Amino acid sequence: MDALKGIKILDLTRLLPGPFGTAALADLGAEVIKVESPLEPDWARALSGFFQSLNRGKQSMSLNLKTPEGKSIFFRLVKEVDALAEQFRPGVMDKLGAGFEECRKHNPRLVYVSLSGYGADGPYAGKAGHDLNYLSLAGVAGVTGTEGGELAIPGVQIGDQAGGLYLAIALLAGLNHARAKNQAIKLEVSIFESALSLIGPHLSEFFRTRRDPGPAGLELNGGLPHYHLYQTSDGRWLGLAALEGKFWANFCKAAGKPEWELAPLNGPGAHDRMKKELAALFRSRSLKEWEEFISRSGDICLEPVKKFSEVENDPHVKARKCLQSMRDAGGNEIKVVGPVIRVCGEDARLKAASEKGGDTDRILKGLGYTDAEIAGFKQRGVI
Repeated sequence: MDALKGIKILDLTRLLPGPFGTAALADLGAEVIKVESPLEPDWARALSGFFQSLNRGKQSMSLNLKTPEGKSIFFRLVKEVDALAEQFRPGVMDKLGAGFEECRKHNPRLVYVSLSGYGADGPYAGKAGHDLNYLSLAGVAGVTGTEGGELAIPGVQIGDQAGGLYLAIALLAGLNHARAKNQAIKLEVSIFESALSLIGPHLSEFFRTRRDPGPAGLELNGGLPHYHLYQTSDGRWLGLAALEGKFWANFCKAAGKPEWELAPLNGPGAHDRMKKELAALFRSRSLKEWEEFISRSGDICLEPVKKFSEVENDPHVKARKCLQSMRDAGGNEIKVVGPVIRVCGEDARLKAASEKGGDTDRILKGLGYTDAEIAGFKQRGVI
């Protein structure tokens, strides 16, 4: 896809949050130059599939910003790009002499996006953190768990990935600003606040009722019997999400339980009674039997909980070509989830992430550096 063709982005993000967002921009056709220190790689490289998923289609440049020559190269790059994304703690880029105010001197229309754990100010601004910390402080972890009160770690890094997507949104908004106002702009995104935004609707309901829900205490995280996970006779799981009356009615009729359609789902003990009855029903058949039931029952909003190996072979995933294959520099096949945003009728064409610094020479030559200068940079540890 070439919707963002011609847009150049300098990507100083690493691990999961920022790269998740900049990968979406690369999928849309932006030219993304990933910058890593010669002394310390992006630690996500230790997980090759994980890294490739997050950095496909990007160029890789190795550059030491702590050296005067490295900084000089960096600012030549800044002049050439439309946007810069960074993911350090607040103040780190300023200490490196590469903060927004310095960068805008070299590019007066630069879009500068900073992604950090807690934002540029406030009592948590300087704290270290990871996804589980942000989810804990935002209250997300507090409502994720079992009806017995035990908390659980979400299966994916919700805050990190939401922060990455907000970074992408911020960068696109900044590009529009730079075009309309003909001036640089700095935007910031907090991963903690990204997580907070996801639970925002539920927090607003709490502000109205003042009732702290706890794990499985919200309607959509286990509180409702007809929006719940149930185990089958062979130990597998199903997700029932028959929220609307018509879907609940369809399910009840298909399951041979028409009396449930009119049974009260609210009131004292009603949820617990219905959950027990539904649990007994689902335990009466194997997953295969329930899948056959689903295939012949129409709109009932009931689906199997799939393992990764089953997702890979899902017929809809295959038909939609949701998974894409590419080959890395060593010729190894890498399979990733393809772009979510598509041009109708056009297949995705993915390119594997480069080896660390694999594009450094070519990028430097594009900036006007000679072979002799590049060789000198390597000898002095600049690249």
